[in-house]
Amino acid sequence: MTGMYVVVDTSGRNDYPAAAQQKLGELPVRLEARKLTDPQELIAGCQEADAILVTAAWVTREVMESLPRLKAVVRYGVGMDRIDLQAAQQLGVVATNVRDFCTDEMADHCLTLLLACARNLISDVQSTRQGKWGRDTSRPVMRLRGATAGIVGLGAIGQAVAARLSALGMRLLAFDPYADTEKAQALGVEMVELQTLLSQSDFISLNCALTDDTRHLLGAAQFAQMKPGAYLLNTSRGEVVDEDALVQALREGQIAGAGLDVLATEPPATDHPLLHMEQVIVTPHVAWYSRQAAEGVVTGAFARLAELLPQFSPGALRE
Repeated sequence: MTGMYVVVDTSGRNDYPAAAQQKLGELPVRLEARKLTDPQELIAGCQEADAILVTAAWVTREVMESLPRLKAVVRYGVGMDRIDLQAAQQLGVVATNVRDFCTDEMADHCLTLLLACARNLISDVQSTRQGKWGRDTSRPVMRLRGATAGIVGLGAIGQAVAARLSALGMRLLAFDPYADTEKAQALGVEMVELQTLLSQSDFISLNCALTDDTRHLLGAAQFAQMKPGAYLLNTSRGEVVDEDALVQALREGQIAGAGLDVLATEPPATDHPLLHMEQVIVTPHVAWYSRQAAEGVVTGAFARLAELLPQFSPGALRE
């Protein structure tokens, strides 16, 4: 083997933890850091790339067809919704991700949003800062023990959410056509259809991947099936929810509130209605983050590179 593998890091990152660099060992790799997101930027900036590391970049069929040396796409993270996986398979490009690096962080953040909604935490903090003292009687607080939580998506993150909510004494429902029923049973989770979950849950947590089947999974019809006192929690992808329908449901009191870490467009416009509703908590897509997770995702991505690159010749055209 001669030459250097060219890997373009489209996140623009260029400070890699030692543990990540060690994963590459003696592989002859030249890392090039460039901040690229738009398909045309990728096409212009990755012509020599054997592999690309991506976070927010859109890796479309056009991108892969226009990069004849590209053999691998490694996603910093779990979600693959910005990569055309069907095109990758057809063109012989290996697309992979880093799973489980932030399972605990995601579940912790989901629990944080649930508790903040249930206890009216943000409203009480703001009232105290305004010099008010005492309970806001206009907003009821629900006891969590005995309340029902519905989990949409019972993968690794959904299971971690279930374990945390079980410890609070909550009844657990889940909807996931692909779930491991034995694991669900072990967690004390009752598998149900989506309509049943929506109508019975006090809190609904979205922990599913964004696919063609889950895009706008929750819309006007689904919000109409939910309890008037229910809360929606979304730490998955913004487009799983029809945001216009969510805003309408909140305005009309069809549901009590929402805790959201993701929106359909990020960052949102400053006048986005969800940012200005008292019954809504929005955090800026940070559920994945901890110091350990931030290092782990890079180390995991480099481990994927170390597995994939030796399968190809540096600089060779894709077969």
